[in-house]
Formats: sequence, C-alpha cells, structure tokens
Amino acid sequence: MTQQQIVQEFKTFPKAQKSLIIRQLLRIFEEDLEETEKQNNNELSIEKRKAIVENLYGIAAVEGKTPPTDKEIKEDYANYLSEKYK
Repeated sequence: MTQQQIVQEFKTFPKAQKSLIIRQLLRIFEEDLEETEKQNNNELSIEKRKAIVENLYGIAAVEGKTPPTDKEIKEDYANYLSEKYK
C-alpha cells in the first residue's frame, strides 16, 4: 500500500477512529525515537571513549603553571574557612 493510498483510506474513517489511529502512530513513532536514541548512545565503543578522555586530558592546563598539590589545596581551604568564620 502506498502512502497516498493510506492517506485516502484514512480520510474515510470516522473522527473517533482517526484519533485512535493517530495516537497509536504517535506511540509507535515515540518508541522508534527512543530506540534510535539508545542505539546512538551506545554507538561509542570503550576504545573510542578512552580516546576521547585521553584527548581531553590536560585541557584545563595553563602553560607555565603547575596544578596545586593536594597539600596546597588543603591549606588554601583551611585558610578560606578560617577567614570565613573569623
């Protein structure tokens, strides 16, 4: 059956039946969309994901500066708290 034939036959149905058919078609379409989204989300293999993470490594680095050590971060946080609650 062609699309044109389907549309012509649909026009002959009563309004109540048209409404039911449209709801069913929308439900089927939504299920198809959900399935497509799931497939798209699962497309990346573990190797591709690892490659993406490796490419992002160091993205926030500033040239000429080294990141603070854990000890420096703890000291800064302690100083912040002591100033806050003076």
